[in-house]
This record gives sequence, C-alpha cells and structure tokens, in this order.
Amino acid sequence: MQNDVRNGKNESSQLDPQMVSQVTAIVMKTLQSTSDAPAPAGQTNRQQEPKTIDLVALFFAIIEKFWLVVLLAVLGAFVMSLRATATVTIYSATAKLYIVDTSNGGISFANLQLGTALTMDYQEVFKTWEVHEMVIEELKLPYSYESMQGMISVTNPEDTRILYITATNADPKLAADIANAYAKAAKTFIINTMRGEEPSDFSLALQPSNGRVISRPGQMTTGFLLGSVLGIGIITLLFVLDNRPRSPESILTHGGIPTLAVFPTRKRKKSGNKNQHPRPDMDTEEPSVYIEHFVEDDFVSHEAMNTLCTNLSYCGNDIKKIMVTSRYPREGKSYVSMTLMRTLAKLGRRVVLIDTDLRASGIQADYQLRYNTQKHYGLSEYLSGHCALEEVLYKTNIPGAYMIPAGHHAPNPLQLLDTEMMKNLTDRLSEQFDVVIVDTPPVVVLSDAIALAKFCDGTLIVVGYRRGNQREIGEVVDSIRQTGCKILGAVLNGVKFKGVSNRYYYYRSGRYSGHYSKKYHYGRK
Repeated sequence: MQNDVRNGKNESSQLDPQMVSQVTAIVMKTLQSTSDAPAPAGQTNRQQEPKTIDLVALFFAIIEKFWLVVLLAVLGAFVMSLRATATVTIYSATAKLYIVDTSNGGISFANLQLGTALTMDYQEVFKTWEVHEMVIEELKLPYSYESMQGMISVTNPEDTRILYITATNADPKLAADIANAYAKAAKTFIINTMRGEEPSDFSLALQPSNGRVISRPGQMTTGFLLGSVLGIGIITLLFVLDNRPRSPESILTHGGIPTLAVFPTRKRKKSGNKNQHPRPDMDTEEPSVYIEHFVEDDFVSHEAMNTLCTNLSYCGNDIKKIMVTSRYPREGKSYVSMTLMRTLAKLGRRVVLIDTDLRASGIQADYQLRYNTQKHYGLSEYLSGHCALEEVLYKTNIPGAYMIPAGHHAPNPLQLLDTEMMKNLTDRLSEQFDVVIVDTPPVVVLSDAIALAKFCDGTLIVVGYRRGNQREIGEVVDSIRQTGCKILGAVLNGVKFKGVSNRYYYYRSGRYSGHYSKKYHYGRK
C-alpha cells in the first residue's frame, strides 16, 4: 500500500515537459492579448510615461522669465552690500584628531577597520548642541548654536582615520581657539556620552597668519550669484509644478487623443464682414440671420482651420454630426464652431450649426446676430414645442451655412436637451446637411454636453492653452466615451506663438506667419 502511494507521488511529481511548454504558451498568449486589448468603455489608452523634465522647454521658460532672475540677482547684491563692510578677512584654523580603537590591545587590521567606521560616526558629534554648548561656555562666546555650526566644518580625508576640524572667523586667534575647543569638547562628549575610547590629538590648531580677503564687491558678487540661482530655482519649480496643457504632447499624454489643430491667441478686435459676406435679403419670408462680427483671422489661424478641416475629412464619411465642446468657459469653443462652419461652407459643404448653450450663449453675445424677423425663435422654443423647425432654422450671410440659435434662456436646459426630440432633430438635420455642428456648454461645468454626446457621431474637444488642469482632459474624454460617442481629437487654442517659451514647440508657425500675413494681407481690411 505504501509502495503504491510512493509510486503515485513519483508519477505526479514527474511533469510532462511537452505539457509544461503548452501551458506556458497559453499563459503567455493570454497575457499578450490582455495587454493589447483596447481599454473598456470609460477608460483611455493613455501614454503612461515616467515623469520627466523637458530641458529644452525649461531653458526657454527661463529665458522668458529672465527678468525674475535679474531682479533677484540685483536684490541679492543689494542686500549683501548693506551687510558688507569695505573689506573682510576670514581666517581658518584646523585641529586634527586621530581615531583608532585599541581596546583589545595592539593595532590589528580589524581595529583599523573599526577606527574607520568610528571616524564616520564621530563626524556627527560636531552637529550636536551639547558640543556647541561646551565650546560657547569655555570661550564665553556671544554666538548661538546656529552661528557656531556655520563657523566649523569637519572633514575626513579618504582612507584615513583623521578628523579635520576647521574653524573660520575674522579674528585669527579666535579661529584657532574655536578649533581646539571643539576638539576638546568632542573628546569629552565621546568619552562621557558615547562611552567610546578617547581620540588622540593628532595636531593642534595654530593661529593663522594669512586669511582670505573678501572685498565688498566680492560679497556683492556672491549675493548676485545667489540671487540668480534662487531665481532659476523658482522658475524651475514653477515649471515642474505647472500642470496646465501647453502642447499637443501633453494632451496626448493626459487625454490619449491627438491634436487636430493648434490655434494662436487672437486679438479681441473684431472686423465687420460686410465686404466678405453680403447681407441676406432681410425682407424674405425665410428666416435669416446676419452674423455681424467675426474675429480677425491671421495666416496661422487660417491655416490651422484648414488643417482641422483636412484632419476631420480623414475621420470617415460617417462622421456628420460633430459636437464641439470644452472643459471650461472661454476656451474658444464657440470660436472654433463658428469658424469651422464658415470654412466648411466656403469649401462647398452645406453646414448647420446648433447652439445648445441654453443658459449663456457665447455665440449670440460675441457675434452679434441680427435676425430678419421681429420675433425670432431658437432651440429652446423648438424643444419646448412652441414653434416648428422651419421657424428656428436660419439662413446666414455665409452661403451654404445655416444656424439654429440657442433662443431665450431656459430654466431646465438638460430636460430639453436630453430628449428624443433633440435626437430626432440632429438625425433630421444630418439628412438635409453635409455637416451638423453642435456647439455645447463646457463639460466640467455642466452635464449638457454628456447628454448631447450620444446624439452625435464624434466630438471635438477644445483645450485652452495653459487653462486648467491637464489631467481633466482625460476625465472629459472618459465621460464622453461612456456615451458611445467617438472622440475625433482635440484643438489646442490660444497659443502665443511669439512667446519665447513657445519657440520650441511652435517655431515654424511663428516664423512664417509674419511673412505670409504681409504677403497675402491676412487680418487686414
């Protein structure tokens, strides 16, 4: 019976090598398929890169804020000039202690090793307040512990058991007395407190005859350098702690989405478009709206919008209902929506823009819409059942472009937007137009955009340059993806191409924008 059990154990312990290899292959294949699998709904395949510092970008950031370095450098030189006298001579005196353990009798190799270890321990003795107190009491010095700590330095040359105790002072005799007093106090502390063997006096400190002369300009130079280092340190700290989005790379890292276009910062100056787009017939029965103002576009803005339209064309022919949203207000969401509508219309596409910001429409305020009807309606009236679609679909003064304005303020926007009627509206418009642009409120502030995302084919997220926390980009992406809406990409808006710190990322755009703006008269009437 026992033999059978032993045989059974032996047979079970002898694993088939072929079976082991097959199981290993299955496990490795499963792990590989798990790592390559797409992220589930609500999660993003973001780049998990280690925290690194872009030294080139940091260099340009220091150059941009170099005024702070100069200010602190001048301030440091000024402070040192107030504290400094005409000329100061600093004297240094050094006492030496020899550390070796001979408690076992004689000097052996083990004792030498122990002495080396004790030398490292004894260096900490000179940092204790008890030793400082002994020296202050012996020499009757008017200094504090902190001041005494700054007067001495303790070093240990490599491969030796000798401690160098160096004291500095403007009085050469006092410098030697302080060094010898510290050597004496250290020996007392080692014997009484550490219960160790007393170190030997290797060399006493003598009164130095020559010192180090520090002139007033030299002290001012020291203050200047210390102020410069402080300024650079502050700028570096602010750069490292800055978690605002400032490049397409940061959007890709924290949001996991590409940047389809980068728009520069724009002047608040507005230009009338009477010469660009004729005023529609205001006497016609068809509802019409005149867009009074468009923000001036320079060469970089014009080319950025062309780039955005080109990248959107690569997203697929099934992307017709495009939601444009952002994290916060005033990130340029409405500007991108309106300019995208105008550009697509110029390219021969039939476009309609729906303003779904029923609380505080930025389009109505910024673009000064003028209607041809005394009593005009908008999206809020249509979703409330007060008018028909034909009464809120306005033809604009841009050929091929139509708009559905937000309408009057609604007390319950979400209850109007998250309805089957809104879904039917977007579906119906997608059959009549080539592109439907849905301008929504910010995602972080309101939940309206999340409710509207499920009615759209894709979403553009407008990210303000150096606005908010860049980690919130990923949160917005996850919230929208949970609705099943595709994320088309991001638009980085408000970049200062002429800023010194942005030369690294946007050098070409800033370099050629001035040339083409003058050649083709962009931004001029």
